Amino acid sequence: MSNLLEVKNVSLRHAHKPVLDDVSFIANAGEFIALLGCNGAGKTTLMDIVAGLRKPDSGEVLLDGRELDEWPRNALSQRVAHMPQAVRPDLGYSAEQVVLMGRYPHRESWFDSPEDHALAHAAMERTQSWEFRNRRVHTLSGGERQRVLLAACLVQHADLFLFDEPSIYLDIDQQLRCFALLRDEAASGKACIAVTHDINLALSYCSRLLVLSGQRLVFDLSVDEARGSQEWLQVFSRQLELGTTPHGRPWVWYQ
Repeated sequence: MSNLLEVKNVSLRHAHKPVLDDVSFIANAGEFIALLGCNGAGKTTLMDIVAGLRKPDSGEVLLDGRELDEWPRNALSQRVAHMPQAVRPDLGYSAEQVVLMGRYPHRESWFDSPEDHALAHAAMERTQSWEFRNRRVHTLSGGERQRVLLAACLVQHADLFLFDEPSIYLDIDQQLRCFALLRDEAASGKACIAVTHDINLALSYCSRLLVLSGQRLVFDLSVDEARGSQEWLQVFSRQLELGTTPHGRPWVWYQ
């Protein structure tokens, strides 16, 4: 049986400088993976390549054992959902219309079906964005807009979810809700990969950590393995120390 996602020896250069260098990993249903790394490590580029938006100079990305180029675009969109790091804030659509766009790969006609509307409603309730369904996206705050985009991704009902900094702009309560939602999606049999700079969110909600540094994948470890090691933390800063909260949860402290 093939893996859901297999990234094999992916490399990319830009202006003769390496952006990604020989990156390989596997992801399967039930995993919630945090993709970590300092600025410029190649996280967004890697997510774009996995989403099929960019092609590597070498290596390949397989979905269910088939290269991305072998998938019809509509079929690929039914299997892979991608929430990019930045979306134009001046969209002239209502919040509900944007969420309904996540149903495009599943449509059989030009029009939204009652099922599409029901699924959009449910997704917006989950992200607490239903209350501003009729507002134009450009009138929303950054955090409100992010919750709408998260709902648009969830309503796609894909097998593989790719989130590039999904908790950006969100207040603390919404950050926790966001990562809990993604953990629930993984528990339901999806595979989720999320770029984040919040190590504590990753340790609290994710099952596995991928750490990029120097354009290479330098650590691929389960959260349980990460709890017992300080070495991977040094990638981010020498001022970090891994400890345990009074409730027994792993926590990164700042010296």
